[in-house]
Amino acid sequence: MSGEVLLQAAVQGLQMGAIYALIALSMTLIFSVGGLLNFAHGDFMALAMYGAFALYQYLRLDAYAVAPLMFVVFLVMGMVLFRYLVQPVLSAGILAGAQLTLGLVFVQENLLLLLFGGDYINVPTVLSNSNLVIPPLVLPWPLLVGSLLAAILTVVLYLILMRTDFGRQVRAITQNRDAAALMGIRVGRIQALAFGIGIGLLGLTGPMIVAQFTLTPAMGLDFTLIALIVMVTGGLGNFTGSMVAGVIIGVSESLASLLYGGTVGAMIPYAILLLVLLFRPHGLMGEH
Repeated sequence: MSGEVLLQAAVQGLQMGAIYALIALSMTLIFSVGGLLNFAHGDFMALAMYGAFALYQYLRLDAYAVAPLMFVVFLVMGMVLFRYLVQPVLSAGILAGAQLTLGLVFVQENLLLLLFGGDYINVPTVLSNSNLVIPPLVLPWPLLVGSLLAAILTVVLYLILMRTDFGRQVRAITQNRDAAALMGIRVGRIQALAFGIGIGLLGLTGPMIVAQFTLTPAMGLDFTLIALIVMVTGGLGNFTGSMVAGVIIGVSESLASLLYGGTVGAMIPYAILLLVLLFRPHGLMGEH
């Protein structure tokens, strides 16, 4: 097999890894401040993708044009959901929160099935069926734009978490929620904002990568699983770990699919997770 083909697969893996890292980082943000494993995480992204499809179908608005609007809508929706649905349940314990998000999975998937049916849907955009050719690489524009946006958002979110007062408050709550409250941090407010930002990022990312995927009502489960794998592999609550693990899994999955077929490629994230759990249970960059 030629080096050009391997390079093409590696670059594509890097692009998918950037998308995986952003999805996992937004899940890590939600988990770190609330201890909530959001099993409906991927379904929120699927909801954003279907929202982009509906706006295109009825108003002829391109997915890239509606992405900023979807971010605002999902940010507000996330904060409202946390305030009136998630926060009251979290007081009953982490298990109750997990059960709530599992319930949201069924609600969202059946809502999408009711509104759009079970047929496969492709959403055309201004960049559909176009490529950027940089010999020897052929880069599909939808994936290139989506991955570049994901990489930029990942870096911006990381800098916010590491360099701003909001980020310091998030990290303080992650380390010790009770001590953070005693120091004057409004824990509930930061949790709601973090949850809103995490969901808002899905609302922004969904339309930006919608041209790269075929829509089905149950597709959110795949995004949730990959986000969980990346988050656990990198280390629960570790923002840097989520970024690194996303790239590792994206590249490994792409190269394995090329060398051994799509079935083996689909198994790679789970194999990496198994190895990490066996030899480094706290994650690649997690702490005991």
